[in-house]
Formats: sequence, C-alpha cells, structure tokens
Amino acid sequence: MSTTRTAAKKRRTCSPGWIPDQHGAWAMITIPALSGVVLAGPDRVHVPLVLFWWIGYFAFQAAALWLKSRRKARYLPPARAYALAAVPFGTATIVMEPALALWAVPFAPLIAIAVSSAMTRRERSLFNDTATVLAACLMLAVTFDAAAPTTDPRWPWVWTVTAVQFAYFWGTIPHVKALIRERDNPAYHRFSAAYHAVVALGVTVAVAAGAFPTTPLAGWLLAAVWVGLAVRAAWMPAHQRRAAPMRPMAIGLTEVVFSLLIAWALLG
Repeated sequence: MSTTRTAAKKRRTCSPGWIPDQHGAWAMITIPALSGVVLAGPDRVHVPLVLFWWIGYFAFQAAALWLKSRRKARYLPPARAYALAAVPFGTATIVMEPALALWAVPFAPLIAIAVSSAMTRRERSLFNDTATVLAACLMLAVTFDAAAPTTDPRWPWVWTVTAVQFAYFWGTIPHVKALIRERDNPAYHRFSAAYHAVVALGVTVAVAAGAFPTTPLAGWLLAAVWVGLAVRAAWMPAHQRRAAPMRPMAIGLTEVVFSLLIAWALLG
C-alpha cells in the first residue's frame, strides 16, 4: 500500500510538460546553436541568446502539450513558467543586438506550423517534424549573425554547415520512425536507408571534389560519419526485427553520438 501511495505521489509531483521526453531533441536544440557560436567566436550576446532559445524550446514543448490536451489546466503551469522565464533573456538579446529581431520573419511560419500541428494533434507529422528541424538548424545562422557582420566572408561556409546539419537531423525523422512508431512498416526502413545512402554518396563525392578542405582530414572524417549513418539506418531496423525492440533512450543516445560526430567533422 505504501508503495502505491509513493508512486501516486511521484506522479503528482512530476507533472507533465516540465521535461521534454524526446532524448534526441536535446542534441538538435543544442548543437546547431553552439556551432554558430563556435564559427563566429563567443560573444557576450550569445549568453542570453542561447538561454532564450533553450528556455523558449521548453516553453514551446510545454505549450504544445497544453494545446494538444485541449487546454487542460494541469498542462498550463510549465508552459506559463517557461514562457515567463524566457522573456528577460529574449529582451536582453534584442537590447544588445536589435537586428536579431529580423530573424522573427523566417521563424514565424515555422512556429505557426508547429502551433497548428499541436492544435490538430498532428505534431508527429513529417511536415511538422521538418519545420522543427529547420528551426533548430536555422539557429546556427542566428548565433553566427549575433557576433558577425552581414558582410562576413564566412557566410557561405555557415550555410554549408547549416545544410549538412539539417541533412543529418532531418534524416533522424524517418530513421527514428522506422525504429519506433513505424517499426512494422518496412517502407520507412527502406526510405530511411535509401536517403542516408544517397546523402552519404553525395557527401563523399563532394569531399573528393575538395568541398571541405578546412575540416578534419579534408572532409574524409565527415564522409566516414555519413557512411556510418547509412550503415546504422540500414542495420538498426533490420536488427530490431530479428531481435527485440530497442529502447527509445538507446535510440536517442545513439543519435546524440552521431550528432556530435557530425559537429566534430565540420568544426573540429
């Protein structure tokens, strides 16, 4: 009886919405943003900017859960708390670098897609997932822009890094679906494997053509990581069908490792 009461008390204490349960998303909201900091060089504006982004992400995830629940009161406190916590950091960012407010233009439609998807309970759709990944990867350009002028000659490289990171994080969408929600649908496995194989081939050809001369091993580390991604996309769902379903935590941590390898291969 005491065990039951303890479990019930724990459930009441750990109310939903405070901690996002998508483990792989932690890397997605962190690595692109910090990559821009590395490329531009750390600046004091990065402190409130990155904190605003992280807390804002928590606020949005909590708000999406609240909207999905049809605005049930028990889901509101974390959304309200995170939103209020994000305000001073957002304000400080704009006061320090007013031009960063212009990034609201490309982010507005992405936020609108996410809000609409939450309200219609389609937050797991490919359309919404793509918008989320795009928003996360755009933060690389935002954090770079915060400390670099618009005339900086490194902007083409910034967009290249953004594109490669987007290709990786977008690829996690079909890969994770093939392992969890769509593990009984072989089409997701085939699509994920084909996507990663094509991108791995494209990256390898680009490296051979000298497109990544300033990266570790002149880009060959990046090519090797993409080959590894292609192998994992083909092998993990097949192995899961032969053995037992993989735990979401293990899948998420695997993607954290690969996202760090991608960042190292581009910025190391």
